[in-house]
Amino acid sequence: MILSLVAFLAVVVVVLCGVAAIFLATGDDQVDSAATSNAPLPDSNAAPGPSRNGEQPNDDADLPAFRKALPVIVTGSIFDSGEQTDLIQREGWPFAFRVPVGWFCDEAMVIDGANNDGVECRPPGRTNGSSVAVGIRDCESPCDSETQELMNRDIASGTLIEGDATTSYTEVANPKDNVYSLFVSHFFGSEPGQPLRWQVVVRGSGPHTDRAAIQKVANDIRTQTP
Repeated sequence: MILSLVAFLAVVVVVLCGVAAIFLATGDDQVDSAATSNAPLPDSNAAPGPSRNGEQPNDDADLPAFRKALPVIVTGSIFDSGEQTDLIQREGWPFAFRVPVGWFCDEAMVIDGANNDGVECRPPGRTNGSSVAVGIRDCESPCDSETQELMNRDIASGTLIEGDATTSYTEVANPKDNVYSLFVSHFFGSEPGQPLRWQVVVRGSGPHTDRAAIQKVANDIRTQTP
């Protein structure tokens, strides 16, 4: 009789343990499910962080926009439609511009003056000696032809060629010695027809065989600065 009672109690204990295990497992699953359902979903529409060098325009409010415009040519070549480029958007600048794909721009002192800033752009590896330095500064008021001449005089050596009413440049092309250089000065405002506010200066140099890349950057900057 006692043995039968012991056996019965053992069976009851086993059954109760099984029920408890099932209950605990179910509780854990419910907790995990609740944690998963309450977790925030990733925002697939989140905008990328500000970029100064990228293949596509960045719409960040602190970065200048790239304008669709007919090319304005100072000299030489321009970027072809569909050509691979990288976009340079520098915070605080009134314009963006393109460089050949793979080029990267670092901060540099290009010109002196009020509220000046500058970058120097080079091809990947920096092995061929090509570079394009781009500097911007406020144009002294009034930004008329006399002021422009004075501002050009302290940054350009030699005589500049007039490209248009607000653009001057000088170019040295020596295919025999494989040397090329380009200097461009341009005064511009926020929009076409508005008062002139800034001067942008482009200094490019490198092997004569790389002159097209330098010209493309200079012409793109001129196009983006009305």
